[in-house]
Amino acid sequence: MSDLYVPVLKAKEGEFAALEALYDSARDKTIPLLEIPDVPFDHASGTPSKTLDQHISGLPDRIAKAWQTRNFYLDTPYFGGKDHVSEGTCALDALLSACEAKATQPIPVIRPDSSEACLSSIQRRPNQTACIRLSLSDFSEDMDTDAMVDELLVRIGRTGPRQIDLMIDLGELPKDQSTALLVARSILAMTPRKDEWRRVIFSSSAFPEDLSGVSSKSIEKIPRREWLLWVALQKKPSLLPTNLIYSDNTISHPTLKGIDPRIMRMSAAIRYTSERDWVVVKGSSVGRYGFEQYFDLCKKLVELPEFAGEDFSWGDRFIANCARSMAGPGNATTWRKVGVNHHITLVTYQLSNSDAI
Repeated sequence: MSDLYVPVLKAKEGEFAALEALYDSARDKTIPLLEIPDVPFDHASGTPSKTLDQHISGLPDRIAKAWQTRNFYLDTPYFGGKDHVSEGTCALDALLSACEAKATQPIPVIRPDSSEACLSSIQRRPNQTACIRLSLSDFSEDMDTDAMVDELLVRIGRTGPRQIDLMIDLGELPKDQSTALLVARSILAMTPRKDEWRRVIFSSSAFPEDLSGVSSKSIEKIPRREWLLWVALQKKPSLLPTNLIYSDNTISHPTLKGIDPRIMRMSAAIRYTSERDWVVVKGSSVGRYGFEQYFDLCKKLVELPEFAGEDFSWGDRFIANCARSMAGPGNATTWRKVGVNHHITLVTYQLSNSDAI
């Protein structure tokens, strides 16, 4: 198994900042998959708050600052049929060109339902590596997955999969771990051209849609069922594709939840990844009690046996300093940066150390 890690991240400021602050030991083992969120929506006017051109215009610079010239996967899953910018090209093509101009190394992600314009943009780049992303529905009984993948390769002008990556994304896992393992093994056994790809990435997610199920002023654990699934899969490695790579959605649910900020009620909470669980240290409403709650939340977290120590990652050092009132309290973006930075560091450590699996 590979010790590389592919975190699936929404291309937002907190996630970019988390990547930028990674120590090299974690950065060297990470190839992030950046999902470009949909155009922001103005709930007051009932219309998008900006054009697609405006929405994607600053992303290449932010990617270059956060990730420099390293490889990353670039996915545009939320635009659907409205993915053309003003020049007439698709958003993926426009982003690829802009990222390439910044000397970054994007790997475009395509799906069976990708627009012809997106597929053509890859066909025009014959030396471009790409990634085919399949979901659970692409393996349904009425689908000929092998034929579908072969057709995609033809449509992007590739004669075979040797220079292409395949991502199998199970999405949100069933809560029963035995069922999840059965599904995962069945899908992996049906992997088209199983051992011919440059890489095969296996992704799944168990983080809840929100933390409403966690009580205020409490410390609760949520099992990292996607990691436990990965560990279980390693017990029968002969059933797995070679060079299989682990992927998850870090400290987020895989689906973006459309929330009207006018009615959103946010609570202070730290999402902290431990060996087998997420430890959620939750306070109360920030609207009523402010972000200063994070000083006390950090004091509680650093006393827990799950705390990895302030030298483990940038995020851990920030938590330790916040517990001393030497940093923070920050805001929602700060704590997304902290949580994602720690999570990526921990997962790369686990994948690189067999005794941590």
